[in-house]
Amino acid sequence: MPALQKIYVILGKQDKEQLERLCRMLSSLFSYVNWTFNLYLVTEGLPQGMPQVERIQKDVSSFLRGNLFARLYVHFIHPVPHAAMKEIDFYFQYYYQSLKRATHEFDREGYMHQEVPRLMLLPVIVPDNQVERTSLIALLDVLKSAFLLPSLYLDTGSVFLTKDEEILAKTEKVYYGYGNSRGMADIICNLYRQDIVHDSSAKLESDAAFMTDPCPSALIISAQDGMVYACIDAFLKKQGLANINDNLSVENLMSRYYEHGKSKRDCLGCRERVVDCFSDFPLPNAAAHEVGALLYHFGTLSQEAGNHVRAINSFSKSLRLSHIEEYASIYFRLGLSHTRTGHYDQALEAFNRAEPTYYDQDYFYFYTGLCYFEKGDYRMALERFSKAVRLNPRQEDLTRILIYMGTCHNSLDEYKEALVQLEKAKETAGHVKEVYSVLGFSYFQLKDYDKAIENLSRAVEIAPGSAIDYASLGSNYREKGDINMAIAMYEKALTLDPNITSARENLEKLK
Repeated sequence: MPALQKIYVILGKQDKEQLERLCRMLSSLFSYVNWTFNLYLVTEGLPQGMPQVERIQKDVSSFLRGNLFARLYVHFIHPVPHAAMKEIDFYFQYYYQSLKRATHEFDREGYMHQEVPRLMLLPVIVPDNQVERTSLIALLDVLKSAFLLPSLYLDTGSVFLTKDEEILAKTEKVYYGYGNSRGMADIICNLYRQDIVHDSSAKLESDAAFMTDPCPSALIISAQDGMVYACIDAFLKKQGLANINDNLSVENLMSRYYEHGKSKRDCLGCRERVVDCFSDFPLPNAAAHEVGALLYHFGTLSQEAGNHVRAINSFSKSLRLSHIEEYASIYFRLGLSHTRTGHYDQALEAFNRAEPTYYDQDYFYFYTGLCYFEKGDYRMALERFSKAVRLNPRQEDLTRILIYMGTCHNSLDEYKEALVQLEKAKETAGHVKEVYSVLGFSYFQLKDYDKAIENLSRAVEIAPGSAIDYASLGSNYREKGDINMAIAMYEKALTLDPNITSARENLEKLK
């Protein structure tokens, strides 16, 4: 069973009995964590939350004393309103310093062994949109000097702080929360989401096949409603595993957690939704590129699954966030999905942007030719298909291109030119019914009915259910004057597809 990597806790009101129940559950859960573990404690504010953080830290210290190989990172997340920034000294001395003193034994242990302490306190500051730069820098300096490595949680109202290099230099990490809500539940969700983004990015770099795996093993505990949740999706749907106020043993709780992990869940879809949450957030470049790469990956998955509307949405968002070097591949993929949805002008616009990178690829000219073909611009389609042929495509691709070229010539009433391309395709086509169907049309237009019948007969031999080819055979026999065969072919066509109007009309005339 996977060990818990993280526990996210939303602290509630200062209720002593509830706090004790929460601490008992956390202490029991420590037996299920891995050796490098992260505990996130979200508070409503320092005055309200610090006594609870201090109480939980006592149990953390007790756990570490009994498990000498364990290492625990305690992130306590709290808002620091604009007014509080003016009282930095008081806040530091009254809250932060007392919390830091409680870690003295682990700091000393780390110093003795010349390693990072096994208990790290990592405050995450949630400033409001009125924060003063100088006050924030002063707070970050004070925290760093006490080896309380500070991070920032920024929403759309405070993300402008990422443009300040000095602030970033004094910050251990930046968490992003889309929207303007600084509610405790929203903060927990965004912390969890960002971890999913980083985990997804790591999987993308190592082996994208694991993208369908569940997110890192974690629990969410809300002291506000008393519930324990197995993941962010369960938290948002309010599907709790247990209530901390019940007498459920931690063994039974973890058994439920592991059963939840085995259940059929749309973890890939959850990852995609999480990444999409950050697509409209004004992220700095590095974070934006990370989200852009993931959106591109999800776009390719949607494209391969045939969901081209969803793929277009992902690729379009990816373009806004990805590095310029990735644009060509995104535009090419975007062009493919626009082609599949019948938006040929948009497809060509995307393909044109990708052309400087794909100019030497036969499939690029095939797809652009296909767009022109579907638009009815057969001259431009022929030009593109001809370029594709000159780039020596694979045999099966060459056959397909030649069929399209022959069809273009037919559409331009250039039947002899069509035969040149189609006879080339026939040499390597094998069991490709379309070659013989289009050849049958070309020979029919040239009034070479025997050749047309020969090719159409081959077409229905390959595909006996092809009603339109039987109808074409009927027309050729009709032109030859073989009325009985023509009637038989038209009747066969209508048996397979009663909706072929031309076959019905010709049959009635012949009868």
